Amino acid sequence: MRIIAIGVIFSLLALNANEAFAQQDESTAWRQVAEAIPLGTKVKVQTLENKRVSGVLMRVDGTSVMVKRNSRRPEPAVSIPFDEVAKIERENGGGGVNVAKAIGIGLAAGGGVILSLFLIALQFD
Repeated sequence: MRIIAIGVIFSLLALNANEAFAQQDESTAWRQVAEAIPLGTKVKVQTLENKRVSGVLMRVDGTSVMVKRNSRRPEPAVSIPFDEVAKIERENGGGGVNVAKAIGIGLAAGGGVILSLFLIALQFD
C-alpha cells in the first residue's frame, strides 16, 4: 500500500512539474516576442483572464511588459507579467492615407467632375 501511495504522489508531482515547465516555457516565448517589438510601437496585449490592454509599448524586462494605455484622460502605465499574457500583437496603423487610397480618391473626384460637366452640357440642348 505504501508503494502505491508513493507512486501516486510522484506521478502527481511529475504532472504538476510538466505544467510548471510549460507555463515557464510559454512566458519565456512571450518575453522573446515582446523584446522583438520596438519600444514606442502600438500593441494589443490580452491576458489569460481575457482583459485587453491597447497602448504604446514602454518597457520589456525579464518578468513583465509595460504598456501605456490609449485613453482620453492620462492613466498610469500598466505592467503585465508574462505569466498572465495570452497574446501580444502589434496594432496595424491602417487608418492613414497611403498612395493607393489617394489615387482612388483622385479618380473618384475626377470622374464626378467629368460626369457633372457632361450632365450640365446635356441641359443646354
